[in-house]
Amino acid sequence: MSIEFFASRVWRYASILAFAVILLFTYRGLPDFTAVHFNANGRGDGFLPKDEIFYLFLALSLVINILPVVVAKMIDKLPITSFAWIPNKKWLDSPKQVHESFKNWLNFLPAGINTFLILVLRALLTLNDERSYNTSYTYLLVVGAALLLTWIAYLPIKLLFTNPVVED
Repeated sequence: MSIEFFASRVWRYASILAFAVILLFTYRGLPDFTAVHFNANGRGDGFLPKDEIFYLFLALSLVINILPVVVAKMIDKLPITSFAWIPNKKWLDSPKQVHESFKNWLNFLPAGINTFLILVLRALLTLNDERSYNTSYTYLLVVGAALLLTWIAYLPIKLLFTNPVVED
């Protein structure tokens, strides 16, 4: 088992569990009508019932966590000739490792998105708490963009600048 396989699975399953716990605690802590849009003064001017927010995040999480599994199962069925576009041709000699790399890469996506959604839920809960004032969550866009760019860059960098592990 590679460290990449271990890290992708542990982060993914831990983020699913953490997301479920945070979603339930957030649902419990939100007011019945939750502010989801704020004006220039920081006061809520767009509201949704907390049930809709719960079901929206739940549906989003289900799609995000099921879709990569379906795509990963389809990758196993692709012949190695489908990956002829990889510039580092040493990878083409190890079809199992190519498939594993793509599956691990696909498992990192929901892990990153779950992590980002946990931060969003926390921000939503804090912004709707009357005791918190002048809280800025502009870092969320930077964190989301960094997670997405890291995920996008990971596989090309791995395929270009590393070689598959030679199996005995």
